[in-house]
Amino acid sequence: MNWAQLLARPVAGFLSGRKREVHRRHARKPQIGATICCANLRMTVQAGLSRELWIWLVGQGWREIEPGENRYKYRALPSNIVTQLFDAQPDRWERLLAAAIRQAVQDTIPATVPARAVEAVASRD
Repeated sequence: MNWAQLLARPVAGFLSGRKREVHRRHARKPQIGATICCANLRMTVQAGLSRELWIWLVGQGWREIEPGENRYKYRALPSNIVTQLFDAQPDRWERLLAAAIRQAVQDTIPATVPARAVEAVASRD
């Protein structure tokens, strides 16, 4: 695209690509076993993912991982909470997703070293 075409294109034309992408993600619910991600988090689609929950997740920024994309660069949400999310009523989705994210983040924070261990190492010197 040259500068003349770029400047002649209406601003709405740039935004329509984003609308098409969101519509495409809404249109196709992932199959069981697929991996979906948002930011640096991932979950595996299990039985029970309803169309309404999928539309809600897409609205939150979740998307299916593209073929060839490395799913291991994302932190996995706990499967037990994901199962609860898929089985829950819509009024509990936000709370369960927040709990799953909280647990995934806490599981990756390294444990702090107890003060006694630091003192023991320091006293050896």
